[in-house]
Amino acid sequence: MFSSGSAARAHLKPQPWRWSHPRVLVEHPDEATGLAIASGLRFAGYAVAICPGPAGHGRCPLAGPAGCAPAHDADLVVSSLGYERETAREVLRALRTHYPDTPLLVEAPSDMDTGMRELLDGAHQLPAPASTEQIVAAVRSLSGHTADEGPADA
Repeated sequence: MFSSGSAARAHLKPQPWRWSHPRVLVEHPDEATGLAIASGLRFAGYAVAICPGPAGHGRCPLAGPAGCAPAHDADLVVSSLGYERETAREVLRALRTHYPDTPLLVEAPSDMDTGMRELLDGAHQLPAPASTEQIVAAVRSLSGHTADEGPADA
């Protein structure tokens, strides 16, 4: 019986899943919060990558010559890095420079300085702190994706 099962498996021609929904990069320095946002987005049907940003890792690869594969492949970026630190602003500048056509949703404080306002010009903004539900709703609005859509047929 074992060999007949092996023979049956040899005739299968599995097809890879095709993911046609937006890929979202979530940048959040707090691991638990980043995971909660990612979970909400995944439940809503998105493919999600998570990045803690430059906190504790030195210079962000986005700001260097090597670039950042998750940012490069993202259809939308959710950035919640807290922009009081210059390293977080550097990440935001790199995103805006290297990926100007990628929609950017930024969780930002209402009391921004002029430099931050200029940096966020054209980005979609949510008041900080935003809930996971607010972020998922904003991503849905920006992407046009609804939770009841499944993977596209091959």
